[in-house]
Amino acid sequence: MGARGRAKHLISRTGLNRGFVVRRMVRLGHPKLRELTAKAAEPGAAGAALRPLLRWLAGGSIVIPMGLGGGLRLDMAGIPLSHAHIGSLAFGNLEQSVQEAMLRHLGRGGVFYDIGANVGFFALLGAHFAGLEAGHVYAFEPTPDNAGEIRRNVALNALSNVTVIERAVAAAAGTGRLQVVDDQSWSKLVETGEHPFTESVIDIELVSIDDLVASREIRPPTVVKIDVEGAEMAVLEGMRATLAAHGPAIICELHGTHVEVAAFLRDAGYRVINLESPEPIESAGSSAHALALPAGHDGD
Repeated sequence: MGARGRAKHLISRTGLNRGFVVRRMVRLGHPKLRELTAKAAEPGAAGAALRPLLRWLAGGSIVIPMGLGGGLRLDMAGIPLSHAHIGSLAFGNLEQSVQEAMLRHLGRGGVFYDIGANVGFFALLGAHFAGLEAGHVYAFEPTPDNAGEIRRNVALNALSNVTVIERAVAAAAGTGRLQVVDDQSWSKLVETGEHPFTESVIDIELVSIDDLVASREIRPPTVVKIDVEGAEMAVLEGMRATLAAHGPAIICELHGTHVEVAAFLRDAGYRVINLESPEPIESAGSSAHALALPAGHDGD
């Protein structure tokens, strides 16, 4: 029996599963987990000891144990220990303010756009909220590895109401350049600024929401979630007609675009709410989340 087989045998005898192991390991903190992942790639005894564990973790899936996403299954191949959100994904508490806003505004039969879907956690959650019978989710993700992970996660959860669109959303259709970062959750378009941990730059296809809705390639949205690492304004510019015609709720993570996004949405007839604080969204900290609702929409 090789080292990998011995590791699997020992782990199976303990009765542990991947979810339990991951939820224990994330207590070490993200910097330490990145360090361990890097060490596993190095020659020597430490790397040799770590590699069987990492291979075992990547060879299966975990089940989210609690929260709104409780019971959803995630493929571990796309969520290495070095992933920025592995702890939040493993416990199911990723961006809870976003989850709660989705719950309030995405009902059965709704249509959810997950723009910048990463490995698909919110796409899976949206598919659950919208329902298999009439609801639908469009997961936009230009990074090839992440798009593949979304497809695997959709299959793991036997969801028939998710369409993966392996393109980036922008102000207009065309081509763009995407920086693929070592932690792919931070991959971003070249025009939004350089990322220091970029590993490669690839050509990608750009689409606009207005074009896709007008051509009936996708259904009009009920809720749109945007997380595009600084390209928020380009996404919104490309959906002016959709906002005017269909008035979807918008949940947007802001990356230094607080003032511009709030002004754009208010000009479009929306009221803008800071999901994490009573302070105005314009003065919120980095990576704040705005919820924008059209005029006449009750609640928040």
